This record gives sequence, C-alpha cells and structure tokens, in this order.
Amino acid sequence: MAEAHLYLGTSSWHFDAWRGVFYPENASRSDYLAYYATQFNSVEVNTSFYGLPRAATVAAWLESVPPGFTFSLKFPRSISHERQLEGADEETRAFLDLLRELGPAAGVGLLQLPPQFTRARLGRRLATYLEWLAAVAEGLRIAVEVRARDLMTPAFARFLAQRGLALALTDWAGTPDLFDLWEAARLEAGEDAPGFALIRWIGDQRNGPRGDRERSAPREEDLARWAGRVHQLYQAGITVFGYMHNPYEGHSPASVRRLQALLAERMALPPWPPQPPPPVQGSLGF
Repeated sequence: MAEAHLYLGTSSWHFDAWRGVFYPENASRSDYLAYYATQFNSVEVNTSFYGLPRAATVAAWLESVPPGFTFSLKFPRSISHERQLEGADEETRAFLDLLRELGPAAGVGLLQLPPQFTRARLGRRLATYLEWLAAVAEGLRIAVEVRARDLMTPAFARFLAQRGLALALTDWAGTPDLFDLWEAARLEAGEDAPGFALIRWIGDQRNGPRGDRERSAPREEDLARWAGRVHQLYQAGITVFGYMHNPYEGHSPASVRRLQALLAERMALPPWPPQPPPPVQGSLGF
C-alpha cells in the first residue's frame, strides 16, 4: 500500500477580510501566502481558471512556502468553458507544463466542466479528450468535476478511475453526494485507480453565510461525516486533498481547523509546518 498524505486548506488565500481574524492585522497582501503556509499545507488556486500565471509568479509562490506544501490548480476556462475541450491540446499541454514546473509542490489539476457540458450533447468529445489527457498527464494528479447529472453516474466514474483520473467530490448545495459512487468505482478499478482524492467543501453560494470572517453557520454533522470519510480514505492508502470555501460555514480557515480537530480524534495528524531536523552532533558529542 502506498504511503498516504493529507493536504487540507482553503480555496484561495487572497482575502483582505481575513486580516485580524486569520492574518495579522497589519499583514500586507504580499505576505499573505507565506503566513498562510505556516497554518495549512495546501491551497486551491482559483486564478489559473482565468489564465495561467506567469513564471515569475509561480517562482514567488514556491519561495513563500516550506517543503511539503502543495498547490492545486484549476484548468483554464478557455479549455473547459470556451473551447469545451475542442482544439485545446496546446493550452492543455501548457497547463500540464505549469503543474510540472511546481515539482513536488504540485497538488491536483482540476478540470471543471460547466453544467451545459452533458454526456448527451458532448459525451464523445469528452471521452476522446480524457483518453488523450490521461496519456499526456502521466505522473500528474488530475481530477474532473462535473455538473451535468448525466455524468454523475457509475459508468462515468468507472471511466475515470480506469484511466487514473479522479472524480472531484463536492459538498455543494443542490449537487448529489458522489462519495459512495466514486468509492465503488475506485475499488472496482483496482490498481488502475488514482491514489488520491479531491474534496471541495463549497456550501451554499446563494443562500449560505455572507461574511467570511467567522464560522457563523457551523455544520458539525456534515464535518463529522466528512472526517470519517477522510479517515477511511487515508487508512486505505489514498492521499487526500481537501479545500474549504468561505460559504461552507462562513470562514474557511476556521472550518479547516474544525475538520482537523475532528480528524485528530481518529488519527495522528502530522505536524505542520514541518519541524527542522535536529542538528547533527560531532564525533565528540557536541
């Protein structure tokens, strides 16, 4: 069984409203990521959905975080929403190159499909693209998030698992819970299945908490259920990447910490940030 890891964080770190409740009151925006990385070991990057970051930006990210920290990035919308996977090979390769530039800091590449991207309308195009993607993305972690109900099926989950791609799991108002469906597909695929899971706790973006400074709408029962699931995956040797959004409970850093507390009741969580190794003693013992 492969060694599992647990990466938990929030969706983005660019929130000025977090000053005084998460970031120090006087923190500058340029210091946000470095501070964030002292608290959590991963983050979901939203900006890549709108366009690939410059090389200098990526280098600055890497300089701001300690070893062991990971970044999960969204595929650009030009691939998924504008081109709808057609004629997007060059842009896809550029995105995969970006993930590879991150080296050990690469988390998951998330391909989000819009609601109108259905199996009935574009199923053949999707299958062709994913077959190709699974080959060119070898060595990378890729997850697919679907919003069309005719793709939330055991057949599509099996299709992904058999190619080493993951079905993104979301806790999002109005969206079915796909955890059991994905687990069945993953187990059926055996050694072909990906050794990671991507979980996104989104909540209710329309009617959920409006502020982002406090955990104003606790969801204890939901978090306890997810803690059990994360523990189940971890015990099975699955590396878990999980990201909280502010609308889930009102303040995503507090939601991550509550989930960590629930997990700590079930398993030993590795310390973060990583502790430096002890100094090597000389031959005379000092």
